[in-house]
Amino acid sequence: MIKLHLPYPLSGWDLYNGWGKTRRLSPTYKKWRNDAGYFIKAPKQAIDQPFALHVALRRQNMRQDIDNRSKAILDALQHYGVIKNDNLCERLTMCWDSDLPAECVVIIQVCEEGMAA
Repeated sequence: MIKLHLPYPLSGWDLYNGWGKTRRLSPTYKKWRNDAGYFIKAPKQAIDQPFALHVALRRQNMRQDIDNRSKAILDALQHYGVIKNDNLCERLTMCWDSDLPAECVVIIQVCEEGMAA
């Protein structure tokens, strides 16, 4: 199990600029991913088997959707070598929690099925 405290993740709408061949990481996302990197310590070997991701967020306002915050987190975990590929995420749970030690708390666990093998 890996537990991380991260800055509040961006909405999926804010991750990229452009479409198609001109699509690039947005400056805002580059900054967030760089900032998140200070809180991420990659394991010696990236998780390369199915995993579960549990995310708790401190809600900033009532208009926000929780579902479009996962992409930034998964991409950062892959970028910093915590997970081999975000397509290995087999279970994702997200919740709002006003009583957190950080804006975003992430727990990554190898799926039970993988641990039994």
